[in-house]
Amino acid sequence: MKALGHFKDPLLLGGFVSNIFNGFLNPLYISVILGNLEPKLISVGSFMASAFPAFLGILLENTRLFETLFRFLPLLMGGEVLLTGLVIYTSRGDAAVIYLAGMFIFGVFSTSILYLLQRVKEVLYEGDRARWDRRIASADALGYLVGSALVALGEVEGKDPSLIAVAGLLQTVVVYTFFLVSYLTVRRKLLQQVEDEVPPQWNWNNYNRLSYCVAW
Repeated sequence: MKALGHFKDPLLLGGFVSNIFNGFLNPLYISVILGNLEPKLISVGSFMASAFPAFLGILLENTRLFETLFRFLPLLMGGEVLLTGLVIYTSRGDAAVIYLAGMFIFGVFSTSILYLLQRVKEVLYEGDRARWDRRIASADALGYLVGSALVALGEVEGKDPSLIAVAGLLQTVVVYTFFLVSYLTVRRKLLQQVEDEVPPQWNWNNYNRLSYCVAW
């Protein structure tokens, strides 16, 4: 029962829900989208999905850039959702377009957001990071197991790439909602720390009290 209490954590719950979607959608994605593409085209998508994260990881070593993007994390999430919706609308069910655009969005947006969310973990789980990383990894695995079981035990047939992409978009919206809750909690905590460190502003009353103390 104590383990179930950890699911109150939005980051952990978001990972669990995300992997339910992954376990359910991946078999459909592989058979309906990847199964209809040439190996060379798939390699291009794989290149984008790995090259952009490597490049972004180097860029985000810049502390100022990292902090700036962290402040705008909700906008990055919203941008990914809008761009994904636009791709689905304009692709007209073309598996190649959905795949390549999806790999680009994953490599640029999803990866950046996951990198930035490490700051959320750093603040929330300070001093207990290893234990929470283990809990989150376990929840991810459990979610994938549940999603895979739904496909294995049910009769799921997907033939339209657009429907699979729409389901992926739904996954993004739901999961980012959980992540956003944790992000806002951390933002409030960081702002409070700044307010506690900055001395109160001086006004006329402060000056009068100081003058009285000095004169006394």
